[in-house]
Amino acid sequence: MTDTRAADRAVAPMSGDIMLRPADPWFAIEPQPGGVLRIWEPHVSRLLRANIFLVRGRDRDLLVDAGMGVASLRAFLAPLLERPVICLLTHGHVDHVGSAAEFADDLRMHAAERHLIESPPGTWTLSYDEYPLETRAGLAAAGFDTRGHVIAGLPHPGYDPSAWAVAPAKVTDTVEDGDVIDLGDRQFIVMHLPGHSPGSLALWEAATGTLIGGDVIYDGLIIDTLPESDPAAYRTSMKRLAALTPSVVHGGHRESFGPQKYRWIVESYLSGAG
Repeated sequence: MTDTRAADRAVAPMSGDIMLRPADPWFAIEPQPGGVLRIWEPHVSRLLRANIFLVRGRDRDLLVDAGMGVASLRAFLAPLLERPVICLLTHGHVDHVGSAAEFADDLRMHAAERHLIESPPGTWTLSYDEYPLETRAGLAAAGFDTRGHVIAGLPHPGYDPSAWAVAPAKVTDTVEDGDVIDLGDRQFIVMHLPGHSPGSLALWEAATGTLIGGDVIYDGLIIDTLPESDPAAYRTSMKRLAALTPSVVHGGHRESFGPQKYRWIVESYLSGAG
């Protein structure tokens, strides 16, 4: 099987001197196996181009993660949102929580990282050059190029990237390992899988074999070198994932994938090759 994760290292640097131009539409969307919609931001750099997933249920809808918050996610999804929305954040990194405040009616995440959305760090910026040195070092250790802008376009004319900030939002409910997210006709079990970050979560739907993996597992370079990462905890989390037999995996970045690649990613990490 070809290792496509090396492509993550090839993010072209976006110099602060580049003239950013309006990019419309800001979001992209496509259906995935298992009745899941994948939403992403094509004009965000590859490193921070996180997936957002929408699962439409009988009684309520589930939104997993909230992107960068450069453009309004709620406005983009408005035609699809016909029921109350549960917004579950898989963890508190900036590329997953940007529009969380737009879904503050029912906002859930693990307690270990709720402070990141309730009081967003002042170090969050749309320029890699302004990232904390420790964070940049951790990303560099994983093989990423972190120079220039985080975005390669603007959501609309006149947008000022320097004025961007993640709006704070109150977490309405913290979730723990084993909790159930009930949509009426679909039930997802919360898995607390620390390693990438202390509060990292995944969602498992045993009835369909659907795993929504956040940044715990995806078809890309697994990052366990950030200041808040814990490689030993990550190994324990990967061992838990090894016991699952998913039919489809929707990761926090890149494209969804099936059981063969899933097994390879888990085994590669546990063998030290990931």
